[in-house]
Amino acid sequence: MKLCDALAIDRIELSLTSSDRDGAIRELIEMIGRSVQLPDPGSLIGLILEQEAVKTSGVDQHVAIPHARSDDIEGVVAALGISGRGIDFQSLDGQPVHLIFLILSSETSMPAYMSVLSRTARIFEGEEIRRQVLGAASADEIMEIIRTQEPF
Repeated sequence: MKLCDALAIDRIELSLTSSDRDGAIRELIEMIGRSVQLPDPGSLIGLILEQEAVKTSGVDQHVAIPHARSDDIEGVVAALGISGRGIDFQSLDGQPVHLIFLILSSETSMPAYMSVLSRTARIFEGEEIRRQVLGAASADEIMEIIRTQEPF
């Protein structure tokens, strides 16, 4: 499964209001909940924060990919939040995070889940693509940038 198939224009926020990790995760879950049925958003937030307590999702290069699997989710869904000022995710490189991709999946969608996770990490390891997304003026523009990185 492609990242652009899990992501949707209404699940891209160009300017997160949250200034901390927990708030950003909460904000992204709420955004997903506006377009996808989430029976218990609080349990998803708790699940992700538990994982963050064990190991950060702040991979490096100003990117974080918090993620969780739950039977409350159907398939794989993703959201992207952008923070211009950066958020401390205790990233591996110690840098603030500007791009936060939150990925949720059903327990039974493991291949698609792993595909979206790995594609996200691969696409956004490049500095130029990160710069393009951070400079984008709209969610439509961001989706087009991502689509060009996922031809297959």
